[in-house]
Amino acid sequence: MPGHKITIGNAEVLALTDIDMEFPWQVFFPSIPSAELEPYRELYPECWGEFGFRTDAGCYAVRSGGKTVVIDTGLGPGPHAWLRGATGRLLDDMKAKGLQPDDVDIVVHTHLHADHVGWNTSGDSPTFPNARYYAPKADWDYFNQMLAANPQMTEQVIPLNELGRLEIYDGEITVTPEITTLPTPGHTPGHSSVLVNSGGEKALIAGDVAHHPAQVDRTEWSPAFDVDPAQSAATRKRIVEKLVEEGTIAAFCHFPGEGFGRIVNTEGRRVFQAL
Repeated sequence: MPGHKITIGNAEVLALTDIDMEFPWQVFFPSIPSAELEPYRELYPECWGEFGFRTDAGCYAVRSGGKTVVIDTGLGPGPHAWLRGATGRLLDDMKAKGLQPDDVDIVVHTHLHADHVGWNTSGDSPTFPNARYYAPKADWDYFNQMLAANPQMTEQVIPLNELGRLEIYDGEITVTPEITTLPTPGHTPGHSSVLVNSGGEKALIAGDVAHHPAQVDRTEWSPAFDVDPAQSAATRKRIVEKLVEEGTIAAFCHFPGEGFGRIVNTEGRRVFQAL
């Protein structure tokens, strides 16, 4: 087990956790009959908890070429009534792993759902005072049309734009010479993954391309929170097949533990093998 950190060539990738979450399976995957879950309960026991589907709001930090890049910022401090009063711990987890808010040069959002932007600001100021923040254009356009239903925009995203700290990105962009964005739409219109490519090695921080490890086998399973379930399933199938073909390490924000692993074919199905 690599713990919370892996190296990809000359880059270092740290797994960070903001908050633990549990949902009834029927809330998250209402269209999936419970009988279809059974083969995956034994395979991924860490994904089951007292209230059903166990997950967390995970984030990543990449140290690359003298820069520190944070990928997503979790759900935020809370307390969150819908999670039985749970509070976020991202900053404490960062500090425990040797990373201070002042160290962060860039924040890249895979998408703009509330559990990926929650620590963007603290009060009226950016939580990461030295960072430029990057948000996908298609998400910026989409969520700005529905502000009443998306308070995270007015609380954690739009203020950064008003402060001149937000960059709206579109498609593939170079964040550092070793870090690029990769469009992976469906979960949201602008959902993007982040590719770390250094020293001949690769890792894909895949955000919410999948939420549960069973989806690497059942790529047609799309959660209720997908904006475009059909596009999400098509994207997931494409990304999973590429990860299997290349043997690339993947990191998923909602997979158990650190979320680092490889997808392999075994016994007639695809399995996520944690590192």
